[in-house]
Amino acid sequence: MKLLIRATNSILELLLLYVVILAGCAGLYALFEAKSFGDALWWAAVTATTTGYGDIYATTLGGRIVTVFLMHVTLLFILPLLIGRIIGTLIEDQHKFTDEEQRQLLADIAFIKARLAEEDGPKA
Repeated sequence: MKLLIRATNSILELLLLYVVILAGCAGLYALFEAKSFGDALWWAAVTATTTGYGDIYATTLGGRIVTVFLMHVTLLFILPLLIGRIIGTLIEDQHKFTDEEQRQLLADIAFIKARLAEEDGPKA
């Protein structure tokens, strides 16, 4: 699962994955339904976007399995990840510390600890 998350870190990678899934499902659909790849690609685009014109639909068991897979992977995986990535690029965390700020905080904490240790000194 971590590999899949890393493989879809950017919007471009996610769109590439979507195109690969679309083309793969179109190829399987063309094979199972004895359709041209162009028709199968049209079917895949219409199915993935849940438009469903009804002009081309699966009639074989293999075609129906590919259809169910494409519908679910698009709606439950690709679309939420794509929306999340887009929203993530638009939202900026106003409270986020930069690396320089984090390093300065660590240095300040180390300085405070050293001063406290000096003030406490050895106790008799």
